[in-house]
Amino acid sequence: MSGISKKPLLFRLWRFVRNLKWILLAAWILAIVKAISGLGLAAVCRWLLNNYENLSPQQLRNIYIAIFSFLILFAVIIYFRVYLPIYISSRVIKEMRRQLYGHLQRLSADFYVRHKSGEIVSRMTNDINMAQLLFSTVIVNVAFDFVTITAMSAYLIFSYPVEIAFPVLGICVVFGLLAYLFFPKIRETSRRVQEEMGRITGDVSEKVSGMKILQSFTREEMAIEEIGERLESHYVDTLRMARLQALFSTFMQFMPWVARFVVIIIGITLIMTSRMTIGDIAGLMLILAQIFFPLNRSSETTVQIGTSIGSLDRVFDFFDAQPTVKENKRPIHLETLEGKIEFQNVDFQYPMSDGQEVLQDLSFVVSAGSQVAFVGPSGGGKSTMMDLISRFYDPVRGAILIDDVDIQRMSLRFLRENIGIVLQDTILFTGTIVENVRIGKPEATDDEVIEALNHAYAWEFVKEMKYGLRNVVGERGVTLSGGQRQRIALARVFLKNPKILILDEATSSLDSQSEYYVQQALERLVKGRTTLMIAHRLSTIKNVDHIYVVEGGRITEHGSREELLKREGGFKRLFDHQKLALHS
Repeated sequence: MSGISKKPLLFRLWRFVRNLKWILLAAWILAIVKAISGLGLAAVCRWLLNNYENLSPQQLRNIYIAIFSFLILFAVIIYFRVYLPIYISSRVIKEMRRQLYGHLQRLSADFYVRHKSGEIVSRMTNDINMAQLLFSTVIVNVAFDFVTITAMSAYLIFSYPVEIAFPVLGICVVFGLLAYLFFPKIRETSRRVQEEMGRITGDVSEKVSGMKILQSFTREEMAIEEIGERLESHYVDTLRMARLQALFSTFMQFMPWVARFVVIIIGITLIMTSRMTIGDIAGLMLILAQIFFPLNRSSETTVQIGTSIGSLDRVFDFFDAQPTVKENKRPIHLETLEGKIEFQNVDFQYPMSDGQEVLQDLSFVVSAGSQVAFVGPSGGGKSTMMDLISRFYDPVRGAILIDDVDIQRMSLRFLRENIGIVLQDTILFTGTIVENVRIGKPEATDDEVIEALNHAYAWEFVKEMKYGLRNVVGERGVTLSGGQRQRIALARVFLKNPKILILDEATSSLDSQSEYYVQQALERLVKGRTTLMIAHRLSTIKNVDHIYVVEGGRITEHGSREELLKREGGFKRLFDHQKLALHS
């Protein structure tokens, strides 16, 4: 259960509604006018039935014309009373999604380790959709229902015998007590249903992304069983929610019929004692319809409020999440960046690693404009070091300096604008080639994009495509080969033109021909930049200035290629192993 109380939740909602406060006020006024109009029509009908014998035909015609004229106006009121809440909800939900997505962009990498992408999408879509009910109907309906019940009850008390008012007011009190008892349970159960749906969305998204792996290992049945368990859990929670709704609705819809029957019995008795007329009974039926309609609807409204708030709890859980990597309140803005990098006694552990350190007392210096390589067994901490330079995470202890300035004192935007990253697993987004390359520089012209593609040895295959720069690459670039995707990624970095370049296994998954083109592009790219390379294949780092061997989160040795080969250390063992594998 979320720790968000009702007061903070209402305060949070106000931030999304306040720009629409006058439209919301108009919707409330229309709801109140509609409620009072219903009372007025009921009162007029009662009076007309009791006094029609004393009215002339002309007077009756005038009254009929006035009533029908008012009904036309009543129709206009109903239209805007229905339209305005939907307009408000659409605006609020659009703004809520926009702000949530913007907030997610500012969260640190550890947040995305804890939450699956499908779960995040579920909160952006399913949970906010559920919350939309709160704005589209509930907020205005509550005003309408409150005014209707209050006005009709007051009319009953002051214009009918007290025996008539008691059963109706008693029903209203019972309704309030039931809503008070059921609401927390509905809110909690709704939250569980939405949480389970988020897990289902996350699991399905993950398994769809890895469908080839599941099929290649013939694990389709296992995946179906795992999703089936999730669906069963969601099904159980959904039935629990349905039982709560059914029980609550049964009480809410059964009691008004009991009240009607009691009122009719009392009404007949009062007619027989001449304390009420047939016109009074007819007016009473209209009044009861006006009262019991919102009371009946209150069962649905209570469920909607509980469901909406349960979903909003989950949405605001994400709004409450704060980045662990924070922008300095007074960031330093350097005019230029040379690219010198220094680690000073850096320790690091991942937030969910149970205290296990990934990096331990790491210290080294990379000169500006030099090319260095980091080698060693997988899991040694090489990629983590690169993540720390870009401030995807911050060290637990120690400091990382660029040009002798602690990167935690720099503007995050300035820091990341000056770092280019090429990963082994290239990410391209659904869209055209030119849109993907322009991620490196959104304002770039087509000529600049083509120049970057040329530098990356990519223009040759791009210009042969049917639509050239406007060719759509598909989700994650599925319409391109691995080598082509990598060269598009390199073009992105050429266009960005950063001072620091990070290459994380940039060629390890390519065939020999693709690797040749990518290596040629990389030779162009590294010139004049501080370049940090992570490599498993030592053949790709022949020309680097310095090599660091990273094992178990520590630098165990470093030096030039020739120096390291003369030692009987980790680099020599790795070199001999790869040499033996190559000739075996």
